[in-house]
Amino acid sequence: MSKAFEGITVLDLSQVLAGPSCGMQLALLGANIIKIEPPTGGDQMRNRVLESQFSAIGMAAGFLAMNIGKRSLGLDIKSEKGKGILFSLIKKSDVILHNFRAGVVDRLGLDYESVKAINPSIVYTVISGFGAKGPRSADPAYDGAIQAAAGMMANNGTAESGPLRTGYMPVDLMTGMTAAYATTAALLRKQKTGEGQMVDVAMLDCAITLGSANFARSEVDDVPDMLIGNQSITSVPTASSFPTADGSILTAAIMPNHVEAFFDEIGLKEMRKDPKFATREARIENKEIVRDAMIEALQSDTAENWEKRLAPRGVPVAKINSVSETSKLEQLKYRNILAKVPPAKGMENGFKLPGAPFTNSEDGPEVMRPAPVLGQHTEEILEEIGIDKSTISILEAEGVILSLIHI
Repeated sequence: MSKAFEGITVLDLSQVLAGPSCGMQLALLGANIIKIEPPTGGDQMRNRVLESQFSAIGMAAGFLAMNIGKRSLGLDIKSEKGKGILFSLIKKSDVILHNFRAGVVDRLGLDYESVKAINPSIVYTVISGFGAKGPRSADPAYDGAIQAAAGMMANNGTAESGPLRTGYMPVDLMTGMTAAYATTAALLRKQKTGEGQMVDVAMLDCAITLGSANFARSEVDDVPDMLIGNQSITSVPTASSFPTADGSILTAAIMPNHVEAFFDEIGLKEMRKDPKFATREARIENKEIVRDAMIEALQSDTAENWEKRLAPRGVPVAKINSVSETSKLEQLKYRNILAKVPPAKGMENGFKLPGAPFTNSEDGPEVMRPAPVLGQHTEEILEEIGIDKSTISILEAEGVILSLIHI
């Protein structure tokens, strides 16, 4: 067996979601990810962002989900000794990943030119809200603020609610995936040329990519932003969410064959013979009447059963599931997306957590180890670069490092 990133060492200095998710995706394919964290507190996601039953021990659910497969080195990179250790690691690494803002990275002496001087072939991946250059390069950013800046919120919500953000963090995770892809491309180029490079990934750019179709419609057809709720941007009334006898469904019945099968299955076949509803244009013109008729018809069965009845007939449809319901879908037994992660150090139970969103026929993504406790691997990582146990003890006493072995 030979996973794609075996032999690749990545120094992951990132925190929260976007950067750590990038490192985790590389870890699932065999990369040696050294997560470098402040000795006090560690990654913000451990206990200071999203409340969790494990926040008190620095292993909150969000942290567990973003750091599978990594090793943790508790290191004060602001100290001279800590910086020296970091530079020693940089010399032996293939990638450095961080999400420090412009200005901060310069004060730390970890800008690209400084790192490149230590290791000319390094792939230097930096994640930020707005990019490494420009008037907003030094501005802080979280997922919600980028959704606002990127036009996402202007196309999410209803006239009554006004613009809405999503209930999850798509920009962070899209940014992490993009960074993993871009880092991979840089590593492939390095194989060919022997040269490293800087990879500059902006959350704003990634959010705009998510909205590519909307940007194209604005640019090409001058279509304005629309707060349409669960209605399709096509305006057809057969593509929307509908309540049923138990639960709700969302359909994307846009094409004529979708509508024909949909109406036939729910008992509205005769409706299509009426000129007011026979064509796409007519149904849009009379969409309130169509919607009312559909809601009444769909009350005769449950969301779960409508999904089972409509999908085999070629109608794009799904029951609107909770996250808990989604995790129990039969379909997931045939995928590898919810991976069994063993218990982290000091925890009794492991969990099923999202891993890589793809499978391979050979040497695919795999959970090698759970997310690390802060400083769990400090001693072994430092010994790998030739620092002996007595020096490690001195460094810990000085507060330069945190090593779990002495906790």
